Amino acid sequence: MLSVVATALAGVAYFSKYAAIGAAVVGIIAITSVVAIGRKVDRLESEHSDASLLKLTPQEFEASNLDSKSQASEIQESHTGSDPETGLATYPVFRAILESKVATARRRLWPVTIVQIQLSFLDQIAPTHDEISAAVVSFSSLLKLTLREADVIARIGNARFALILEDTDEEGSAWVAERIQVAQVKAGSTVIHKISAGVAGYPSNGSVPSELFTRSTMALEHALAAASDAGIGKVVVAPSVPYRA
Repeated sequence: MLSVVATALAGVAYFSKYAAIGAAVVGIIAITSVVAIGRKVDRLESEHSDASLLKLTPQEFEASNLDSKSQASEIQESHTGSDPETGLATYPVFRAILESKVATARRRLWPVTIVQIQLSFLDQIAPTHDEISAAVVSFSSLLKLTLREADVIARIGNARFALILEDTDEEGSAWVAERIQVAQVKAGSTVIHKISAGVAGYPSNGSVPSELFTRSTMALEHALAAASDAGIGKVVVAPSVPYRA
């Protein structure tokens, strides 16, 4: 009887040793995977941070041959109320809110900024309509989670979004755009390839809503023109202009 017990204990000890080794190997693999994923995210963040924020001089901005009409077709003015796919505000609602926000900013002497965001999708393998639609809905949810409740988020085109950031200057808004880019990188695989952004704010870039929107559109066009550069996308800030009350 004692010999049987001794044999059993020896067997348990023998297999326990290999079980411990196996557990250690699994643990090492898991830690290595986590470290690798962390390094990948850090590398992507570094890539887009190094190449993302672009400040143009007034001469570079105004002398550009980019045509604002080339992006006009992206704006959707037909819907009112909420976008049926994402639940976000539409362009007519955005325009009305912008009028109110600029009036409030002028009265209270604080900044308000527009950030226009354009999504570009993978072009090596053309994504399907359903894949693009799912990516747009997912990105809309990401915007809601990343921004403040007081911020206004609108879908103003098929793959274009516009933000109104109250009491935030252009520098702060550029960092918001970059934070959105980082959040998208961390969200995982998607058909979204680039997130380009153009920033313009009151009072630095204009005194009326139409001027602010035009200059944020021009800034976005500069960002889109650099879409072939490294990183997840450019963030371009419109240069300051003389204030006109």
